[in-house]
Amino acid sequence: MTYALILAAGKGTRMKSEIPKCAYPILKKPMISYIVEKLEQTNNVNEIVCVVGYKKEVFYDLLQQRVTFVTQEKQLGTANAVLSAKVILENKKGTTLIVPGDVPLMSTKLTDKIINTHHASGNDLTVVSMIVDNPKGYGRILKDDDGNVEKIVEDKDATYAEKQIREVNSGVYVINNEYLFDVLKEVKTENKNQEYYLTDIVNLMYGKYKVGSFVVRDVHQVMGVNDLYQISIAERFLREDINRVHMTNGVSMVNPETITIGYDVVMEPGVTILPNTTITGKSVIKTGAIVGPNTEIHESEIHEDVIVKHSLIFDSTVMEKSTIGPFAHLRENAIVGIGNRIGNFVEIKNSQTGRETKAAHLSYIGDSSVGCRVNFGCGSITVNFDGVSKHKTNIGDDVFIGCNVNMIAPLNISNNVFIAAGSTVTKDIPEGSLAIARGRQVNKTDYYTHLIKPKPEK
Repeated sequence: MTYALILAAGKGTRMKSEIPKCAYPILKKPMISYIVEKLEQTNNVNEIVCVVGYKKEVFYDLLQQRVTFVTQEKQLGTANAVLSAKVILENKKGTTLIVPGDVPLMSTKLTDKIINTHHASGNDLTVVSMIVDNPKGYGRILKDDDGNVEKIVEDKDATYAEKQIREVNSGVYVINNEYLFDVLKEVKTENKNQEYYLTDIVNLMYGKYKVGSFVVRDVHQVMGVNDLYQISIAERFLREDINRVHMTNGVSMVNPETITIGYDVVMEPGVTILPNTTITGKSVIKTGAIVGPNTEIHESEIHEDVIVKHSLIFDSTVMEKSTIGPFAHLRENAIVGIGNRIGNFVEIKNSQTGRETKAAHLSYIGDSSVGCRVNFGCGSITVNFDGVSKHKTNIGDDVFIGCNVNMIAPLNISNNVFIAAGSTVTKDIPEGSLAIARGRQVNKTDYYTHLIKPKPEK
């Protein structure tokens, strides 16, 4: 049996945020969610335990029943954090994979390889290390002549000679459970921070047990994230990995370095993504769709042969062969029907439209049910909010709405209706009607000179 122990109790003061570090979003997804998902996908991990502390309720909401939670009551160091899991792991046979909660890029493949290597080598403790060009800030790995790990020296405690070592600690370990908690009892606070360092277990186990290392070649997979600059680095690596997978699977990306695709996004072959586009959440983009440039989509479905350009789409669905944009905004459960045209500066919120409906420019459709082949003229508005409550507008099929029409909800507009431009509609309109709701025009002849006096000659 192998158990995974995620250390997520710290505040992360260098993030300068009220969000706990391990819950901080990377590509709009909490950092720790990446770790848990990768551990769930591995064949080697039987149970996931998560050590929480600062704002632990955030992690309860994020992970719920997916992990077993234990609490580190006081921030006394990483060894103390692992010791908090004693109540769960002490009497369980097997091994424990210890993972910092700020290492979001470690792949399932790498996780399996680390665990398998630990078992195959006969190690009692495996330290996962990496070789970096600039080791500043990292704990250095010191080995004996046989390649066994002798100890880990923190950067601030290292001598000049030790600081030249480029093999450093990643903070990931695999340890046999039968030794874990006995060794943790021996860890002391003999350091500048007066904390219990997990790295001290290496020195305590060396000479008594077999302590080896696993050197990670793709360093970014085990890089820790401690501040917003490192968040940006992690996002860059993640973005490149995600984009490469999608392009390999048949998605065309123009200037992919400007394109951000979230980890959970699904895109079918034949999709084209244009520059400066961001797609996140559990969005689905279907074949033939062209998205971008300058577009953001979150938690939405874009169906076949849809064109979206210069627009924002959140929590919405666009059915096939529709055109969105430029500069359209769909949000909060907007469902755009087949073959629609939603054009310049049109906003749709919590509304559904039928087939071949058009709102070409400068319209707001909110809390509405719209039928097929409806035309919204420029400046037409569903007036859904009375200052206290939202109200619904129902519009039937084959309705022509002229320019600058205000439809005051609650309102029912039947099939085959024509609404004259400039109308403010407050009453239901029966089928087959022409509705005119505007002031009558009056022309006063020869009145110009009464209003505009001629300027005297100089």
